[in-house]
Amino acid sequence: MTEVFVNMGEISSAKNHGILTTVGLGSCIGVTLYDHKVKVGVMGHIFLPRSRSNDQGAPPGKYADTGIPAMIQEALRLGASKSRLQAKLAGGANLFPNLSLNTISIGQQNIQAVTELLTQHGIPIVGQDVAGNHGRKMRFFVDNGVVTVTAIGKEPVQI
Repeated sequence: MTEVFVNMGEISSAKNHGILTTVGLGSCIGVTLYDHKVKVGVMGHIFLPRSRSNDQGAPPGKYADTGIPAMIQEALRLGASKSRLQAKLAGGANLFPNLSLNTISIGQQNIQAVTELLTQHGIPIVGQDVAGNHGRKMRFFVDNGVVTVTAIGKEPVQI
């Protein structure tokens, strides 16, 4: 089975089979969208909550506000129905808690931004492994929609 690695700021997709994998999820959020009926899966590795007007050349997957709409469009392009899309999330950790004593951490900002955007688009979050203070790896098996998350030094969990 083909495994595609989704790097920071990227969006990748598959239909019917394949594994979409992203590693190094610290404060970043790994997001999957899945339509079980047509077996369409999309994964994004979201880096920051909001794009900036001076960052015109950035890939849409870098930011939640551009990445989530781009992921939805990719799913629709492959034949998914927006009404059947379901999301799973991993990441959003606070790896440096001493740096964010008086502010909301980037990880928490990413969780909030992704959650709000998915809610605005009517896409339910059906699984998640977010927050905490550890990095993660996320694997998405497109043939059946299973998503596993492995925290550093721990066994994989299915979300």
